[in-house]
Amino acid sequence: MMALTIGATAQNSKSRFASETKPALFGIHYVAADFITPETFKNQSVSARNFAKLKDMGQGLSLSYWKGLTPTIDFSTRVNAIFYDYAADVRMEATDKKEIGLELEPSLNFRPIKDNNLFAPFLTAGVGGGYYTGKFGSYAPLGGGLQLNFNSVSYLLVQMQYRFALTKDVLKDHLFYSLGFAQNFGPEKPKVVAPPPPPPVADRDGDGVPDADDKCPDTPGLASLQGCPDRDGDGIADVDDKCPDVAGIAKYQGCPIPDTDGDGINDEEDKCPTVKGVARYQGCPIPDTDGDGVNDEEDKCPTRPGPASNQGCPVIAKEVIEKV
Repeated sequence: MMALTIGATAQNSKSRFASETKPALFGIHYVAADFITPETFKNQSVSARNFAKLKDMGQGLSLSYWKGLTPTIDFSTRVNAIFYDYAADVRMEATDKKEIGLELEPSLNFRPIKDNNLFAPFLTAGVGGGYYTGKFGSYAPLGGGLQLNFNSVSYLLVQMQYRFALTKDVLKDHLFYSLGFAQNFGPEKPKVVAPPPPPPVADRDGDGVPDADDKCPDTPGLASLQGCPDRDGDGIADVDDKCPDVAGIAKYQGCPIPDTDGDGINDEEDKCPTVKGVARYQGCPIPDTDGDGVNDEEDKCPTRPGPASNQGCPVIAKEVIEKV
């Protein structure tokens, strides 16, 4: 049953675990302190080295508090009560008393992965101190452990430390083992439900202008013209353009400037808009000052009427010529 529970938790760890940062936890642990093994390894030959048996270790209980600082760093502090004769076995004092060692140990715990994984190894470093059979001492723990996270509510914690004695006259270097269970007793965190995605913006003609802002929602057009097309490219939407296929100006509702007389000079520049003319006379015909039907540019006598056959000059009678 335990295996099935762990397996189910592992499959759903990413989706079910409430937080990437450890919540506040309170724990209880079975602990053991081994003063024999480090001394054996320091003072004995390789062949004589061995690990202490559990019955030869100091054993006790520990209460702990844990709180995540970041997704990969936790703060913890623990109070340990260990039954061991520190005076006789550690300090070699003459006594037969077997007392309780009381310790307080704040630490930081570092994980390579976030807290919301089922299995997470961690490293521990801190400082501790306590009362050991009549004397106060201190130590620096360094070690590691493994946590099993059950939905960020319950944790199984296994730890091992090497403790460097800072007060050599009270303590010796020793190993410390811990197996415990920690629980979050706080209120359950509300599940964060992602808001539903916004509905797609309606755009029937697919021109990138939403229908709500599109004056021509069924015909692709330009955003600058509120979604309406402009076939002649004159900047006037076809729906407002009286000449949608010929570029024009807004003044004439999208049509070119008119040329009433068709002489190629638009009415705005033509001083004779209803009579064909030429550009050098601002759209007016070439003048005929004497009114003889021969324009001044071809009239050799522009101020005196004459026939075209005489280049616009009057004809002189033969009698006058003969008299002259």
